[in-house]
Amino acid sequence: MTDQQSLEADADAVMEQLIMQESRHMQMGALVEHQLHYPDMTIREFFEMVARELHEQEEELGYYD
Repeated sequence: MTDQQSLEADADAVMEQLIMQESRHMQMGALVEHQLHYPDMTIREFFEMVARELHEQEEELGYYD
C-alpha cells in the first residue's frame, strides 16, 4: 500500500467515525426531546413508538409492496 492509499484509508476511517458520532448525537438528541415532551414515557415505550413510526414511513415509501 502506498503512502497515498494509506492516507486515504485513514481519512475514510476518520470520516466514518465522525458520521457515526454525529448519528449517535442526533439519536440522543431525539431521545431527550421526546422525554421532555412525554416525561411519563419510558425508554421502551419511546423505542416502540419510533419503531412504529419508522415502519409506517417505510410502508408509505413502498418498502413492503
